[in-house]
Order: sequence, then structure tokens, then C-alpha cells
Amino acid sequence: MTDVELTRALERCEIPNEGFPHAFHLRVAWVYLSEHETVEAATEQMAATLRRFSASVGKAEKYDHPITVFWMRTLAVARAAHPDKTLDEVLRVEPQLLDKQLYQVG
Repeated sequence: MTDVELTRALERCEIPNEGFPHAFHLRVAWVYLSEHETVEAATEQMAATLRRFSASVGKAEKYDHPITVFWMRTLAVARAAHPDKTLDEVLRVEPQLLDKQLYQVG
């Protein structure tokens, strides 16, 4: 499944909760950052999608807006630092992005 297909499946709540790890969150965020003109608009879309998805799997309380904002901004900075790279290429040069605990460290 491509990242865009993953994003659309998530929007339709077709992904099981256990089938949506941190790396997939990054892939969806990358798609939204590509599809929207501003980080803020991409963040709003990501927030809406994650809220809907969390509710659909009975875990609405798991959605955390500050974490979503952190990751969207962090990924936007990485995209800006590597404008000609794909997400996979960025993750190779910035593997710390794969550590979901990065939010707690920062």
C-alpha cells in the first residue's frame, strides 16, 4: 500500500488500531504536509483524521493534540531541511524520527 493509500484508508477508518504504528503516523503526516499549503492546515487535517480514527477503534481518549502538533512541526522541519528527499530517505538520515519517545525527550 502506498502512503497515499494508507492515508485514505485511515481517513475511512479501515486500519485496525494495532495496525497503525508510529511509522505509519509519520507516513500519513508526510502525505498531509505534501497535500496542504501550510503546516497548520496539514496539522488540522491530521488532527481531524486521528480523532476520527481513535474514536472508531474505541480509543478516543488516546488522541493527544500537543503530540500531534509536535510531530507535524518536527516532520515539517525535516521536510524543509531535505526538500528533495522522500520520507524514506529522510528517515535514513534522521532515524530519530522513528523514535516515538522523542516527544517526551524534547
